[in-house]
Amino acid sequence: MTSAAIRNLGVLRTVAVLLAVAVHSTLAHDAPAQDNFQRLSGQHLDLITDLPLDDSLRELPEVFDAAVPEWCRFFGVDPAETKQWRAQVCIMLDRQRFKTAGLLPDNLPEFPHGYQWDDDLWVVEQPTQYYRRHLLLHEGTHWFMFRQFGSAGPPWLMEGTAEWLATHRWIDGKLTLGIIPHSHDDVPMWGRITKIQQQLNDGLAPSLETILRYDNRAHQSTDAYAWSWAAVIFLHNHPSTKKAFGQLLNGQLKNDATPTKQILRALQPRKQLVRAEWSAMLTGLEYGFVPDRELVQLDHRTAPLVEPKEVKIMAAKGWQTTGIAVTTGQKFDIRATGRYVVGKQPKPWECEPDGVTIRYHQGQPLGKLLLAIAEPQASEPDFSEPLTITPVGAQAQVTALGSGQILLRINETGAGLDDNSGELSVRLSNVP
Repeated sequence: MTSAAIRNLGVLRTVAVLLAVAVHSTLAHDAPAQDNFQRLSGQHLDLITDLPLDDSLRELPEVFDAAVPEWCRFFGVDPAETKQWRAQVCIMLDRQRFKTAGLLPDNLPEFPHGYQWDDDLWVVEQPTQYYRRHLLLHEGTHWFMFRQFGSAGPPWLMEGTAEWLATHRWIDGKLTLGIIPHSHDDVPMWGRITKIQQQLNDGLAPSLETILRYDNRAHQSTDAYAWSWAAVIFLHNHPSTKKAFGQLLNGQLKNDATPTKQILRALQPRKQLVRAEWSAMLTGLEYGFVPDRELVQLDHRTAPLVEPKEVKIMAAKGWQTTGIAVTTGQKFDIRATGRYVVGKQPKPWECEPDGVTIRYHQGQPLGKLLLAIAEPQASEPDFSEPLTITPVGAQAQVTALGSGQILLRINETGAGLDDNSGELSVRLSNVP
């Protein structure tokens, strides 16, 4: 967490914090060795901790150093510019020891997990090694953005980007940032996807615009971190928004509403479709979600279902457009044929449109053909809602529950799409 609220509390408050941090920095970097803290160093990181050193702590400077070129790639920074950049992190079990030593200024807020100010980072010790690294990378992302831009932008961008780049994989000395984990076990204590799914089920999921309007108080709740993370994944990866999002990171990144206004202006021509695309993403957002396979771009132009139409649906992708628009109450017939693969272990699992009942996902046979209708939204909804899914299989007659574009996919986990292959032929025809 970096406290945008602290930065906007007023000149006197800001000056007080800056003076405290300045004193802290002098004390911290000149702190005597006899204070019994453990110290480690890397190319870009000095680490101070009151914990006994073990391998998971000793590797943290290496993790941080491996993150710097990854941050450079993401933000388009020449690595040569960062050679002299250096941060200090305190990994704290007993906060009071760090306060007594002048390593934790009294003027900083009582943050629960982590905090960044200038070149100084603080991370509260966590029950899992993964989440300790996650917090270091989260605060490190704030540090990198402030180093590069002098700011980290409005709250949704600041915290969403830090969450996105902190969610990582560290295996055999190789670091990958910006992952969507395959399972909860890969990221113990993280819980963002679980939170999003819970709020979708409860009907309390914020709209995309609500997330973009988060103020400096929003991230006092972990909900805001989850939703800011989801918004950044969508804006950074979606074909409709990735160009506009990339332009936010060109030049100076202002710590006000300017970046939000910039992206909203860019999305204005197709905002009705973007809202529906956001709903489509949330419908499939689960562990193993792969943006390139799952994000669907709705058609600007669609055709009503008057004459029968046949479309191909790939087994290795999420929701796919048909180019067909229907209206509420319209009845249509759908028939699907084809054989495709929905798994390869221990041997290829061949499947037809009714699915394979040896395994189920979300209450339906794996591989079964599913249908949804994405409705363009003329006004901002009070809450985000997932698409309504209709199981179809090989043959069904469907009554449209809304007006919009027909989407199709097979029933499959996000993590399971990567070993699928083949396609279905789907014929749709209007029922008078």
